[in-house]
Amino acid sequence: MFRESIAILQELRRTPDKLNANDVSAPWNLSPARHWPTPGRAEAWLVGCVVELANRRGENCFHGYAGCTSNSLCNRTIKMSSRDVCSFVTNHCSEDKEKLLGHSKCKVVQYERLQDMLETKRLSSQLSQQKVQKVLDAAQVNKERSVLRLHRQVWFQEHHRLNIARHKTEKDLQHFLHGSGFKEEADTDILFQLQEYELDLKQEREEFRLTTVEPVYQLRDDLQYRLSSQYSKANHISELEKVLQQVLSVRQQQEEVMDRLKCECVFLQQDIRVTDLKESLLSAAMEDQVSYLEKVPDEIFTADCLYPDLRSDLIHSFHSLTEKYKLRIAIQETRLQGLDRNCGWNAADHECFQHIMSQYSPSLRNQRSLYIDMVQRMLPHITKQELSAHERRSDWYHFSLTQKNLVLQGWHRDRSELLLRALSMLEDCRISHIQQQELQKQRSHQQNICLKLKAKLQQWRIQQEEAADLEATLVAYGFKEEEERLRKEQLREKTRRSQLKQQINWFRAEKQMKQEEQRKKDMERLAELRREIEEQVQRDKERVKFRKDQFQQKLQMHEAKKKQKQKDDKEKEERLRALRNQVCKVAEANPERMIGNTVAWRVRQQPEEVFTLQRPLYQLNTYTDKQIVSDPRVRIEQALRIAGLHNTPYARQILSELQPLKPPRRDMESAAFRS
Repeated sequence: MFRESIAILQELRRTPDKLNANDVSAPWNLSPARHWPTPGRAEAWLVGCVVELANRRGENCFHGYAGCTSNSLCNRTIKMSSRDVCSFVTNHCSEDKEKLLGHSKCKVVQYERLQDMLETKRLSSQLSQQKVQKVLDAAQVNKERSVLRLHRQVWFQEHHRLNIARHKTEKDLQHFLHGSGFKEEADTDILFQLQEYELDLKQEREEFRLTTVEPVYQLRDDLQYRLSSQYSKANHISELEKVLQQVLSVRQQQEEVMDRLKCECVFLQQDIRVTDLKESLLSAAMEDQVSYLEKVPDEIFTADCLYPDLRSDLIHSFHSLTEKYKLRIAIQETRLQGLDRNCGWNAADHECFQHIMSQYSPSLRNQRSLYIDMVQRMLPHITKQELSAHERRSDWYHFSLTQKNLVLQGWHRDRSELLLRALSMLEDCRISHIQQQELQKQRSHQQNICLKLKAKLQQWRIQQEEAADLEATLVAYGFKEEEERLRKEQLREKTRRSQLKQQINWFRAEKQMKQEEQRKKDMERLAELRREIEEQVQRDKERVKFRKDQFQQKLQMHEAKKKQKQKDDKEKEERLRALRNQVCKVAEANPERMIGNTVAWRVRQQPEEVFTLQRPLYQLNTYTDKQIVSDPRVRIEQALRIAGLHNTPYARQILSELQPLKPPRRDMESAAFRS
């Protein structure tokens, strides 16, 4: 019946032109499950819906059912499904507009509502875009702050380093000027000249202060005095004009002084950097070093050498070393072609770039991004591509210079090593020649000595032959004595071995007797142990049999309890079935039920009856009141509560130390939270 009611309700909602959604008493706005809980009222609601549907179709579908009762009408309506609604209602030809309005897929477009929705979406999109832009701006500001903080840290470190270097340089200069660096009379003259120059510089600074800085301070004091003192209003304007003229004149003078100082500073810098003095000095020093290294050392020509071929070979080695390193220097110079000291930039920009790069050490995190950011801030007219290209050119320029210096250092090192080897070789040749001469003298002297020694050797051989004959006779006599001694020693050893063999035989016999006695004792102990094991096996069998009997008894008791429980469940189910049969409701065919009170309503009007169960539904296994009161923990807690001490630390300590009358079983304790 519920499905048929839903189908009728859907048919009613397909005609929105006649449906009043604000009518609370209309049948389509009432839920049968909520407002009519009884079957009779649900049928009444369904009949009302069918009548309303027929009225909307414009036909009186209940014309033929005027003489029928409400019960028969409800029965016919309940039997009708949702597919029979169209055949139940007479056909009604409506217009195209009504068909479109009644169709679920064709609706009237509400342009004003869509326009409002579009404006709302546009406003929300603009707000979201503003929020996103705000977040991006905040992120950009935070990024800028973090970068500036890193720049500030680097600047502080560089400032501290420069201060230390300045103090150290000033200290060294003062130490040098006070005479500690000069030891000769000519040096003392230079010291006196430097001290006189220092005094001249101090005098010029004092004159500059008096002519430029002092008037500014005087004007400031005069203005402060004029502001603090009171003048008449008549002279006030004239005084202000005079003061303004003085201020303008002083400002103009200061601007002229600053311009002149800037020009002098520029001229001094140009004088210091005139014609790239440093680069020219470096190139001149490098050329002098190359010309010095190209020459063959004079030590090779001045050294004593008795072998001309060796000297020519050494000179050839120096020439080959010179050619090898000149080729390497030429390769480095070809790399430096087209590159100057500033790498294509002007001197000020390149100096600023190098100074910024020196501030950011390679150990600093994000070193390249930081110094590129600082260079772009200091030189905004230079693009990032130009900066990267200049960085590559500068690295290549410094790398080539470093390689050239390394080549010169290697040349100087190899030349020094070759010179040392050559000098050592020449010295070895000279020493070997002297040794050969000495050896020749020693050979002649040695021959004379050999002749003398040969005569002595002949005499010594004769004496040795006589001594050998005497020794042979002595050895033969000693050999005979040794044979006699060995024979006696063998005899003593034979008697000792016979005695030792007899003792070993006695020891073996005694040991065998002891082993036999021990074996008999072990056999007796083994028999005794076997008897004890058999008795223990018999006792274990009896215990196992006893445990099996007990287990069988427990199984029988468990089966009996299980059967009793099934029997109790069956009786309980029968009682519940009887109770359900008692409370079951059967709707009878009664036309007066539509306007009269229902059975449920009459039951609610009657007083409630207390239903007492004859037997409990299930068995409760818990503690009795006597068991609870007899527990000492409960009684002590009650006494503490009466005394008002149950929330004190004393009460908590006492209650934690109390033990129950019957300790809990060990298998009921949980070991999950034990450490």
